[in-house]
Amino acid sequence: MVTQKETYSGNKGEWSEIYVFLRLLDTGRLNVADDDLRAIPDEFYKILEIIRKETSTTNFYVRKDDTVSIRVTNDESGEVETFSFPIAVFAQKADELLNQMLTTTDKKHQSVADFLKEIQVSSIKDVGHKRDISIKIEDFHNGMTQELGFSIKSFIGANSTLFNAGPGTNFIYRVIPPAGVSIDCDAFNAETYCDNGKIAGRFAKLTNELKCRIIFEGVQSKCLDQNLKAIDFSLPQLLAQLLQIRFLENTADLKRCTEILTEQNPLGFDTKTHGPVYEYKVKRFLQDCAMGMTPEKPWLGLYDATGGQIIVKEDGEIVCYHIYELNRFMEYLFKSTKFESPSTSEDKEHPGYPRKNAKKKFFYGWLYQEAGEYHIKLNLQVRFK
Repeated sequence: MVTQKETYSGNKGEWSEIYVFLRLLDTGRLNVADDDLRAIPDEFYKILEIIRKETSTTNFYVRKDDTVSIRVTNDESGEVETFSFPIAVFAQKADELLNQMLTTTDKKHQSVADFLKEIQVSSIKDVGHKRDISIKIEDFHNGMTQELGFSIKSFIGANSTLFNAGPGTNFIYRVIPPAGVSIDCDAFNAETYCDNGKIAGRFAKLTNELKCRIIFEGVQSKCLDQNLKAIDFSLPQLLAQLLQIRFLENTADLKRCTEILTEQNPLGFDTKTHGPVYEYKVKRFLQDCAMGMTPEKPWLGLYDATGGQIIVKEDGEIVCYHIYELNRFMEYLFKSTKFESPSTSEDKEHPGYPRKNAKKKFFYGWLYQEAGEYHIKLNLQVRFK
């Protein structure tokens, strides 16, 4: 048996990847979802094999009759080890893990971890890919066998984040007061500080009371800016408009924000001829987020999750959107996501300044002055409802 460094601790989202691994080897099928996340009767992919890249081996888990045949190949020496376990054991461990994730906050799941050690899984994460799981399936559309990578999103415990926030996901806006009007930033931030809704309150005061114009200047992360432009050149400006609507209209629902944006049409698209242009562009953004685009890694639309998306529902049911169901998948994302506002990391005792020793250094949401001009930042994060 190959000795590998073992890592068996993680949150519910990370353990959900192991749950999917165990459950698919148990059931032998991956159900296809409609755009409301419901399994479509008689549409499923047959699971033939799951491939995992461990720290020093490549492992193959093959369903055959009532057993899972396991082949472990040492990446350096080429040495091969084979053994098998009954499928019933995978079912038992999947049930056990699901029950623990639903009823406890345990991050180690020791009995499941002991089983993972037996089957040569050394980490709850597949270490070799951006994809979360690699599966050899039989395609019900054409009967072909193919190996595909899937990304996994889990709704067990808490709704999953689709696009994670970071300091680089700040969108920077210039605030332009009426001619002859100056703003005391310290006084403004102190007057508008509150525990809930301070950003919406500040935007309302700037636009409605002080009659300021707010103009998008750029994305804080140059990598994210280029990633967004690689998807669609107008996407940074479009998302900047959506973030403003999110606070000015006091709605986090991404679909509703897009509807308002379409009505306003600030980018001047010919929506009469081309239809819901804004909706299409937002869906493209959501699709690429789901398929692997992150803020700080260059993105050119090359999907490592070439199969699509696997969703673990709140009760442990597993469904998927194959790349074939791309329009259905994008519609699901569009209907099921919202803007999230992470901690601003603002100092409560000194509004308008970063909090010392803040764990998350996002630093946004307050008015500040730089080179004689006023600015405010908004942070982009997208989460499932």
